Amino acid sequence: MILDGIEIAEKIGDYVQKKVAELKNSVVPSLTCVVSSNDKSTRVYLNSIKKNCDKFGINYAERSVNAEDILSEIDKLNADRNVHGIMIMHPLPKEIDEFKVLSSVNPEKDVEGRTPQNLGMLLMGRPYFAPCTAQAVLEMLKYYEIQLRGKEVTIVGRSTTVGKPLSLLLLSEDATVTVCHSKTKDLVDKVKNADVVIAAVGKPKMFDASWFKDGEIVIDVGINVVDGKIVGDVDFDSVSKKVSVSKVPGGVGNVTSAILMRNVVNVAEMMCRR
Repeated sequence: MILDGIEIAEKIGDYVQKKVAELKNSVVPSLTCVVSSNDKSTRVYLNSIKKNCDKFGINYAERSVNAEDILSEIDKLNADRNVHGIMIMHPLPKEIDEFKVLSSVNPEKDVEGRTPQNLGMLLMGRPYFAPCTAQAVLEMLKYYEIQLRGKEVTIVGRSTTVGKPLSLLLLSEDATVTVCHSKTKDLVDKVKNADVVIAAVGKPKMFDASWFKDGEIVIDVGINVVDGKIVGDVDFDSVSKKVSVSKVPGGVGNVTSAILMRNVVNVAEMMCRR
């Protein structure tokens, strides 16, 4: 089975369009990105976000700030009822304290689920939002009715945007979760003995068919550019002949983008009701 994220993203998109239409007489959902660097990859991502906002009728704005002004700008966005989502774009310059900046974002407007408040509330099972990519993985598994209760799930990668929060989301589904990283011993065995594997290491085609046993489910979170083409952490051509695996592109990334848009309209609806 090939796990297709495009189909899931389209269903989430239908929800977003419906909510925007319902809110149009009261409020226009709005997303603001706070930018403090000229990184090329950041610009590519910003263009992608704007394209999605335009598609759904969500107002998009950017705020270019320096280290001295970033906290005051975030305070203004927190207080502005016409701003429903705030994104802090990365990478941040070295002179900016990332923890302090993220901590200053209102967790109700933290549509990426990256603030310390939301990550802490995720531990308690009550975040406003979980990190979008981690949520996207879970939604893909649920969409394809992959049973998680009692299953062995191995996550390769321990980032605060995927591995760590995803482990908590999967635990809430009664999965038994192993989180692996660069210092993990016998990594191949831990991957091969799992029922479900989440590859999130950022190394192109690191995992070929030899890593997996028949019947495993593999979710590829990796997005890598090789010779001008986007590839995942999994060697799709070989692995897809052996196990069920998600596509890259056309997989988790599409669902992640759709969830971000959904989060923005949900904040707009919540604020409109107050």
